[in-house]
Amino acid sequence: MAVNKEMYTKARNEIDRRRAEAQMLARQRREECKRLYPEIAVAYRIMAETAAECVKALGLGGDAQAFINEISRKNLEAQQVIKDTLKKANLPEDYLQEKYTCGKCDDTGFVEGKMCDCLKNTIRQMTYNALCDKLPIERFRFDNFSLENYSDKPDETGVIPRNRMKSFYSYCKNYADDFSLSSGNILMYGDTGLGKTHLSLAIAGIAAQKGYSVIYGSAQNLLSSIENEKFGRSTGIGAEQSIHECDLLIIDDLGAEFSTQFTVSAVYNIINTRLMLSKPTIISTNFDFSEIEDRYTQRVASRILGDYTIMNFKGKDVRVIKRNL
Repeated sequence: MAVNKEMYTKARNEIDRRRAEAQMLARQRREECKRLYPEIAVAYRIMAETAAECVKALGLGGDAQAFINEISRKNLEAQQVIKDTLKKANLPEDYLQEKYTCGKCDDTGFVEGKMCDCLKNTIRQMTYNALCDKLPIERFRFDNFSLENYSDKPDETGVIPRNRMKSFYSYCKNYADDFSLSSGNILMYGDTGLGKTHLSLAIAGIAAQKGYSVIYGSAQNLLSSIENEKFGRSTGIGAEQSIHECDLLIIDDLGAEFSTQFTVSAVYNIINTRLMLSKPTIISTNFDFSEIEDRYTQRVASRILGDYTIMNFKGKDVRVIKRNL
């Protein structure tokens, strides 16, 4: 899986917290039982003494084995006292042991040098939660995208909007389900209210659940963050680098931003840099290709046309249709 460095650090801290908590609670249970059951306290003292005596065996030469056997006998007897005492007290045999959240890795995050599923799942959940805090991901999912809002009658060009949207929906769903660092780019263009934002947010949600770093923002906000960083008007750092290097970048409503020489140049730089880095990008816009070319130059239009899957959204504004139901 892809690893977002920030989320990896947060997830490792969470796994470490779980391990520390399990160990603390186990210590508390042991101290409580030592206080309530003196025989357990004696047994633990004997076990500590036998552990220290093991060091002496190193200098005994040929007599070491007999000494080790005696230490082992004392240790096993002490362990049995603890088991018997816990049984009499109607406590489980493992009551004094650490109870880790993950039995595979004992809350270390790794099994035989490989990342444990518990750490992977924690990264995924934290990545998803972080995106949910910023965006209405739960409102825009594939399972609540309704094709019934699109007409099943041919439009003036002979296209049936519902069939077209069914095709786009299937493509986007498969794109999200199979998303990886080698996924392609998508341009969604067409009038307002046709489902571009819904589908791109649905993709963002699934990609985040997989643990990929996702940046989703309006063109206006993304370009403003770069401009503020570039001209020292922001205390934050790394906006441009994050936009260039995140696993999935989704630019919403390209063309709605205030157009300047800087924004035109920044759009080209984002698109070109991410293509060179082979980083997946999704763009939604109300502009058609001639408008994209007029606003951002032929170089931008050419790169999009040559390296993006193009989806031309047509139909009536779904939000208007819903309000009139």
